[in-house]
Amino acid sequence: MFRKKSAWFSSSVPQGCHNFWILEGGSITGWRAADYLFSEDASCPDTRRIFESRDYLWNNVVVFHSLFLSACEKRQSVKSVCIGHYVLPPASVQDGECNYMYIDSLDAPLCGHLQDYPVSNMFTGKNIYYHLL
Repeated sequence: MFRKKSAWFSSSVPQGCHNFWILEGGSITGWRAADYLFSEDASCPDTRRIFESRDYLWNNVVVFHSLFLSACEKRQSVKSVCIGHYVLPPASVQDGECNYMYIDSLDAPLCGHLQDYPVSNMFTGKNIYYHLL
């Protein structure tokens, strides 16, 4: 399922998720080299360091909640699970201090107007407004 894909796991992610990733053909690496970043706690120090990094601030990385892996295991598929529902926002977004996440999108309409799109996050249950740049 994860053949030729690499992942980084926060210390907040249970070992069972690591094992499932490897069992399904994935490899584990450092966060800067990983295809996927997984965490269960936005306030965990290792995850917080990513949210404070230049790579995150420049939209080069996205952190996903590890529940994505549980959904993939349950469905025995990656393609049938919408990974966008598992974006783990920084703690400040979850706590309501900030309601916007900014995402560069090549799929954004070329109409010249910026638009805000409310998206319900499955993890937090809150609407987060994605501002497409």
